[in-house]
Amino acid sequence: MRTPICSVCLQSDILCKSCARNIEAGKISALGAGIIKNLYELSRKVKSVDSVNIEKVLDFDSLVVIICQKSDVPNLVGRGGRITGELRKKFGKQIKVIGRDQYKQMIADLVFPARIEGIGKLYSGGVESLKINVQKNQLMKLPAKREDLLKAAAEISGMKVEFANQ
Repeated sequence: MRTPICSVCLQSDILCKSCARNIEAGKISALGAGIIKNLYELSRKVKSVDSVNIEKVLDFDSLVVIICQKSDVPNLVGRGGRITGELRKKFGKQIKVIGRDQYKQMIADLVFPARIEGIGKLYSGGVESLKINVQKNQLMKLPAKREDLLKAAAEISGMKVEFANQ
């Protein structure tokens, strides 16, 4: 299992100086570290989790986004969503596992089960931003709070993001 936290810290209850600095610098949240440690514990029981490569864990008010290799998504979700279900119960937040891809596909995966009609780039004042177009009848299907989804999409794309129909 490859993670932003070193293997020594995964096996112990204490963080080394390097991992503690990453948490203090905001590269990974304390909750993200807890989720990674929990996944490490699960990897002892579920062998498919042992081979995953977790790149980043994004933590928001109602949502946690785990970014991994695209081929690792089924292993982290688990059969019938068992692994993400356990994490959701333990941490009390919606868990989304997204595979590393082009940012448009990652955003579409993020807002699933709501369907996106399109993602457009806007240029105003020399600043590039994204506008996500979701039909009004699909807004009820958003998996988490709008604000959290927008923050996650901004983190993924590196641009300002907004919904077209707010």
